[in-house]
Amino acid sequence: MELRQTFAEEDDVVILYVMADNQINNKTLRFIDGLGLRDRIRFASDPGSLAIDAIGVRLEDAEPMEKGVPHPSTYILDREGIVRFVDERTDYHIWLDSEFTREALAKVR
Repeated sequence: MELRQTFAEEDDVVILYVMADNQINNKTLRFIDGLGLRDRIRFASDPGSLAIDAIGVRLEDAEPMEKGVPHPSTYILDREGIVRFVDERTDYHIWLDSEFTREALAKVR
């Protein structure tokens, strides 16, 4: 949510949040809608966690409810779709500071 607020005025920035298909349920959708997140963030389901596996960010030794869930990861792509910045975390309690993300984005503009 901090990321959404940081880029609220940036019309040319799209935030894409990819979730394992088992993360998407009625509770998740109520949370997303309750915060108005669908207005600014695109949410995508990754059936079978194929994309998560392709980029190598699946949680290892995951609990049953976390099966197929990725590490918290931030990627910044330029307009051509080239990855210009990557931050992958192994601890989902510690997220990349949104101001640091802003600085990384400024370097690709």
